[in-house]
Amino acid sequence: MTKNSTKATGVFRYKFANGQTAHVLDVPATFTYAKSLDALGLTTPSPSMVVIGGASNMSQESRNRVAQLFTKVLAPIAEAYKITVFDGGTDAGVIQMMGQARRHIGGSFNLVGVAPKAKVKLPGHILNLAIDIKNRELTNLEEHHTHFALIPGINWGNESPWLAHCAAILAAQSPSITILINGGKISLTDLRLNLSVGQPTIVIAGSGRLADDIANTIHGIPPSDKSIIQELTASYYPSQLSVFNLSKPLNLLSKQLQAHFNPKVI
Repeated sequence: MTKNSTKATGVFRYKFANGQTAHVLDVPATFTYAKSLDALGLTTPSPSMVVIGGASNMSQESRNRVAQLFTKVLAPIAEAYKITVFDGGTDAGVIQMMGQARRHIGGSFNLVGVAPKAKVKLPGHILNLAIDIKNRELTNLEEHHTHFALIPGINWGNESPWLAHCAAILAAQSPSITILINGGKISLTDLRLNLSVGQPTIVIAGSGRLADDIANTIHGIPPSDKSIIQELTASYYPSQLSVFNLSKPLNLLSKQLQAHFNPKVI
């Protein structure tokens, strides 16, 4: 893997083993969300989508269905409406599925991964870490993303506010949405922050864990015993939270997203 010289902004082009290249920002501690977007060249307001969650403890049937959700719905919608998609950028779970779906459809939409720089592996390049962390467990970046913001931080979850705020800032007055699939503790933080900045959120029921806890609480079958989930559903459903069940035809979700992103015809 190779890299080009780093510019003063901290942005460089990185070439993955598969030949794909991406704009990577080694985010300085002084950068704001907006300045980071500017450095990556994401300066024009764009509809946005945030994908949060995971794929832990999914049955193979559910995993296959979620993969179809990406290839048949989310990636085609992002391509059709020139949506900038934000996610965690790593080569695992639903984030990996997003990258693979973009490749599968030959997509050209921007796919932006946001991750703590101390947690990711970038062979051939040394990132500017504020402290020396030994014995780090590093995760590969997903190779079909177009941009990465590698943010200050040493723990998973440090990227949560960046995902929410960057998507909201880039969208400006354009439509924006968050998709929650499966997920655990960090995804709950992601969800809270996305809702707090005004992001409408679709919870994918049937994908397991957090998504099912929220969907079940909304429908009362049975509600979660976690107070934070009860509070979120009470505060944001149905104004910002909605539920789509994986058992339903995927074209129904496509129609829902088309209505959300398609400008009204006057």
